[in-house]
Amino acid sequence: MDLGLNGKVAVIMGGTSGVGLKTAEMFLQEGAKVAICGRNTERREQAHHLLLNYGVPDSLYTATCDVTNKDEVTGFINDSAAQFGGIDILVNAAGQSVMGHFFDVTDEQWQEQIQLKYFAIIYAVRAVHPYLVKQGGGRIININATLAKEPERHMIATAATRAGLLNLSKTLSQELASDNVLVNSVSLGLIRTDQWERRRKMNAPNMKAEDYYADLAKKRNIPLGRVGEAEEVASVILFLASSQASYVSGSTIETAGALGKAL
Repeated sequence: MDLGLNGKVAVIMGGTSGVGLKTAEMFLQEGAKVAICGRNTERREQAHHLLLNYGVPDSLYTATCDVTNKDEVTGFINDSAAQFGGIDILVNAAGQSVMGHFFDVTDEQWQEQIQLKYFAIIYAVRAVHPYLVKQGGGRIININATLAKEPERHMIATAATRAGLLNLSKTLSQELASDNVLVNSVSLGLIRTDQWERRRKMNAPNMKAEDYYADLAKKRNIPLGRVGEAEEVASVILFLASSQASYVSGSTIETAGALGKAL
């Protein structure tokens, strides 16, 4: 199946690790031009060198950028457009969870989640919108989580802000439809990413990775019986960005192995 991504320009916010990095890799394999950013310079440089294995240097642009900083986001998107002559696709993949019950979460942690789940997306959409309109339309794909519909008490700040992001994405799909900009969400369950790897090494350093994730899937009652992989999420993102999804907007695709009971 031809996804129609050859020559398209994809900007990935938070593309230096995890799902964002795997998505960048797969876009490059499809012949797209890719711009990624992250706030950690060392991680950004590592991602740059890795991605050169999947595309030519002229197809890749990377930069250090804090997605919660309005000026940095605007600058990165403007630079990406200048580098490639336009933008067709925006993927908002930056994310970080906060674990804690209501009385344990600090004001600073609440603010961090609000900035990351709301304003990071708001800044990016504002900055990219003129470029998408100039192209005659485009795609915006927001990475979310099953927590948005089915919250857990020990992740109250993340769950609450993810629910708001789900609403924001739906509303944007309606507001931007007249510009032929399609907006969708990909809702994650438990995916093996750098964030989970850090938790594994901290909580079970002597346990084999395969055993840890198998045990995690069992404890979380994932119906498919395993934790998902980053490429399984990236495949859904590429579909939503492709010509094959030309009438899909305002949708949320769950990539969670049938986890959860919310409709």
